[in-house]
Amino acid sequence: MKSHDVLIIEATKDKHKAQAAVLIQAGYSVQSIQPDTIEQLEEHLATSRPDIVVYGKSENMPDLQSVISLLVQDSDEIPLIVIASKLTKRSVTAAENCGAAAVVQNGQSDNLLRTVKKELRSAMLYRRIGRLENEFELIQLQHRISELENTLRENEARCIDLTEDSRKAIAYIHEGIHIYANRSYSNLLGFDDDDEIIGTPLLNWVDLHHNVNLTKLLHNPFASDDITKLKVQLNLDDAGPIEADMEFSAVSFDNKFCTQIMVHTSGEREIPKSLPDTFKHHDMITGLFNRQYFMQVLEEDISTSVKSGMFQAVTFVLLDNFKAIREKIGVSDSDALISEIAGLIREIYGQENTIARFGDYTFTILNNYNYKEGAYQLAETLRTKIEKHIMNFNEHTTSTTCSIGICVINEHVNDAQNAHSRADLACELARTSGGNQIHVHSTTIDAQIDREVEEKMDDMVRKTIDEDRFYLVYQPVISLNGKSGGHYEVLLRVLDEKGHVILPGQFLSLAEKSPLIMEIDRRVIQMAFKALSDMHKKEENTSFFIKLSGETLADPQLPEWITQQLKENNLRGDPVIFEIPESVAANRPHETQAFVKAMQALDCKVAIEHFGYANKPEIIKYLSVNFLKIDGSLINNLATSKDNQKKVKSIVDLARSTDTLCIAEHVDDAHCLVMLWQYSIDYIQGNLVQEPSKDLTHDFEDEAALAGIIETDER
Repeated sequence: MKSHDVLIIEATKDKHKAQAAVLIQAGYSVQSIQPDTIEQLEEHLATSRPDIVVYGKSENMPDLQSVISLLVQDSDEIPLIVIASKLTKRSVTAAENCGAAAVVQNGQSDNLLRTVKKELRSAMLYRRIGRLENEFELIQLQHRISELENTLRENEARCIDLTEDSRKAIAYIHEGIHIYANRSYSNLLGFDDDDEIIGTPLLNWVDLHHNVNLTKLLHNPFASDDITKLKVQLNLDDAGPIEADMEFSAVSFDNKFCTQIMVHTSGEREIPKSLPDTFKHHDMITGLFNRQYFMQVLEEDISTSVKSGMFQAVTFVLLDNFKAIREKIGVSDSDALISEIAGLIREIYGQENTIARFGDYTFTILNNYNYKEGAYQLAETLRTKIEKHIMNFNEHTTSTTCSIGICVINEHVNDAQNAHSRADLACELARTSGGNQIHVHSTTIDAQIDREVEEKMDDMVRKTIDEDRFYLVYQPVISLNGKSGGHYEVLLRVLDEKGHVILPGQFLSLAEKSPLIMEIDRRVIQMAFKALSDMHKKEENTSFFIKLSGETLADPQLPEWITQQLKENNLRGDPVIFEIPESVAANRPHETQAFVKAMQALDCKVAIEHFGYANKPEIIKYLSVNFLKIDGSLINNLATSKDNQKKVKSIVDLARSTDTLCIAEHVDDAHCLVMLWQYSIDYIQGNLVQEPSKDLTHDFEDEAALAGIIETDER
């Protein structure tokens, strides 16, 4: 890791020695100067640009405002820390009003070191975000160009479809040569085959008297936006000369600027209908449907397919190791890779199935098939095809694999969100089992939820609890505003009898239907408290987000039990944050309010997770919680979805108005991070930072670890 340069500005050499010593010991490169004038400081900065400045205020030195004004002239603003002889509210306010990043009391070397680390982290992240914003603007421009190109190709294809069906004679001319003609045009000129006219000059059929005017029109078809008309005489071998009106317009065809000619010989003129605008339903990179349209189709089709007895499934495809590939080949080539993969999916599943780009590197298919194993066999064909596909991008040759999850739609899965969630869950199981494989969501468990077998299900959950087939994983929650301290969300993992990992979705769907969910939640709290207590023996400033179900929340004895667990683990309440789903808080407002008050009495904090999904913003005005976790469905496609941007911005504004901290969950790509930074979001959580892990080793303090959040291409 590069050593950061610290510049100490003091009145005398003696004054800076203590500060310099502690910074040098921590690995920083330290310089010190004693400028009498601002010009002397400016001369020094002209040849040496520090990463941070430590300023010891003195009457014999340039004033603080002049120093800060000089530092902010640089494109990468240099943070400044003031060393004050006395730390008073007045001195801190005065320094911050001048633009100082922080104020530290003279003699507090440890506090100075912590402050330098924090401000360097914030400055580095700010600079990287700035570079990412520039890259994001370029990507948006590239996406816009790609969008226009896709729209142009679609419009060209629709134009051809329209002209093929038109009874009016239409042809495209490039440099005076026919490059396309519809059936009516070919018939008019006496050709039985449309291809026979391709490559022939238009002037072969037009009377010489009109050649001069016609040549001008063909030479510069883009001279005017208006349609240009010309009366001509066509010399036809069979029918002889006939009078005709030609309408000329500038078009693009097959990547060429050319002239469209519409020939009217008699009767009513027929103009093609205006083209429909369907691009709002499509992804701009791949041309596939987008997430919103896919869910709309799924909601419309799912009930019909269940009633009709059709074989239908939702297939979820995730590219393995895509982030590493994107880092290797860059953003532009990774977009091309995504487009190639989309082509493979389209080739296998065809036009009769609904295919969408669902996320940054995920795809979904609503596919129909004719026999029981059809969905799996199609998925296996795709998996094999992607595995064997080699992609060449300039200097790079790359390949990838995919993880596929399938949810078969039947009487137990008859809700669009449910079907997609189960396909997503199945895909996650395939990925966490090593990737490059397929997992089919089992509806056996769903069928067993029927009342006559509920007791058997209770036995299965009971056995899992008794055999202690649980473990925890942790995902970092990162501050975007330089706040110190580490936060983790606690996530449950379950093992089956053979030791295979089961993600909690399916298992908890069973447990939540019985009182056993309360026992599971308590077990998670015990495990989390023990891990947090062990962490605090090494690092005091660590907090855990712990999920609660609705049934556990309603338990009147829960606060007393939590109090006892805190005592047994020698924990304070403030590093514990309990998460309540928005839907639970909305459906159980009184129980939620009572729980929030009880936790606040213990100094514990409360977060509302999946906020925005149930669209119940009024609950925040009713509940005094500490955090809002924005639902991942709003973070996906944030960079390109105007609706999601509007919703997220409104949630951030709501949080600000209620003095609540805001967390964006499921942050999986750097593009949406730019938007979140612009919205001044407080925290982010997602695979972009780090995937869930058993280890509690994320370095929240190390600037190199923090830099890894942002996938910038600095080559």
